[in-house]
Amino acid sequence: MKKSFTTNTENQTINLGKEFAQELKHGSIIGLSGDLGSGKTQFVKGLAQGLGINKSITSPTFVLLKPYHLPVASRQLIHIDCYRLSSPDEILSMGLQEYIDQKNNIIAIEWADKIKSILSKDTIWVDFTLGTKASQRLISIKS
Repeated sequence: MKKSFTTNTENQTINLGKEFAQELKHGSIIGLSGDLGSGKTQFVKGLAQGLGINKSITSPTFVLLKPYHLPVASRQLIHIDCYRLSSPDEILSMGLQEYIDQKNNIIAIEWADKIKSILSKDTIWVDFTLGTKASQRLISIKS
């Protein structure tokens, strides 16, 4: 199934992430792809808000992986940024498979196309494209 959306502000992209969070099941893996500044982190901010996380969400570009505890015990949102990776082995060595195996987690991966070869066929893909206006984003969700 494929759904397409257009957002015209950062807040609309965040709100789309919030709405999307309501459709997720625990154990979901979300692969986010798109150019720099195309809205991936804003979408994850909304996703976190929709899951009940009240912390400030920033891209984990330099640490690669940030876990956020969900209000429900033993559940986490794992936010990953693969921008700086040169191979999928790097994220596997940081314990990605263990997070995937814990079916209570929801995993959001920015620049997921860099590790597509190790992600499951059940990965939900969210593609971001810059629109024709300065803050416009074209967002496609494929599950």
